Amino acid sequence: MRSSGGLRTRGNAPTSSSDAPLVSIVTVVFNGAATLERTIRSVLGQSYPNLEYIIVDGGSTDGTLELLRRYDDRLAMWVSEPDKGIYDAMNKGVALCTGDWVALINADDWYEPEAVARAMSAVKDGAGINIVHGDIWIHYPNGHRKLKKAKRNGFLLKYWEMVLNHPSFFVRRSYYRGRPFDATLRVSGDHKWTLSAWMESSSQFLYLPVPLANFTAGGASMRLPLKKVLAEGRRVSHDLGLGAWGAFVGQLVRTGLYIPQFLKLLFNQYISPLAGKRT
Repeated sequence: MRSSGGLRTRGNAPTSSSDAPLVSIVTVVFNGAATLERTIRSVLGQSYPNLEYIIVDGGSTDGTLELLRRYDDRLAMWVSEPDKGIYDAMNKGVALCTGDWVALINADDWYEPEAVARAMSAVKDGAGINIVHGDIWIHYPNGHRKLKKAKRNGFLLKYWEMVLNHPSFFVRRSYYRGRPFDATLRVSGDHKWTLSAWMESSSQFLYLPVPLANFTAGGASMRLPLKKVLAEGRRVSHDLGLGAWGAFVGQLVRTGLYIPQFLKLLFNQYISPLAGKRT
């Protein structure tokens, strides 16, 4: 059953201007009431003057719907209905956007103060830029956090994983047209989308060397077994035309880096805080 609300359902919609392009921010959520309000507050607390905030819920039963109704008069739009997974929900959210730029921030992540203003200031005169991105803080279950800088490395992006920070992305809405996320992938949809854009033109990415968002460690992408990692990697390689050799290199790189990446996660979560290595 579909439920919806927000300012746009009552005919109140923001518009763009030359001084402040409209930025659409989308949060997808499913049974995320425990963390969603933090995300909402990080968006509504941005100083940027021209935002529309859209939340796409997958039919939650945990109190998420009540939270959306509580913020109804501050959200541009919210929709609650079953979906086919996170990337299907993202595609729905992007389709609802009316802004010049679109950002996606999940329900267990949140923005740094001034993130939107910084991104929009950086692209004010960037006619050839379609994607702005930056660094993120990764937060571990024990309260430790670590700065993750974007790795602008075409080899790693092509043959390993999503080494750029998707929660920090701001994308021209016009660039999303005809470029949806692959909703059949479980955790690699943002990687496939980003790699496709990078292969098209790496110069359309603008990197800001500052943290723009906060990411909660421990999600599905960090728990995926190697067999699933390799299967999705093969799909990405095949779909983007990397050929048999490219797929083979990808399988080697992903296999070789799987254990070190897992050990790094454990180190950052359990050992680094004890050693006082906070960044």
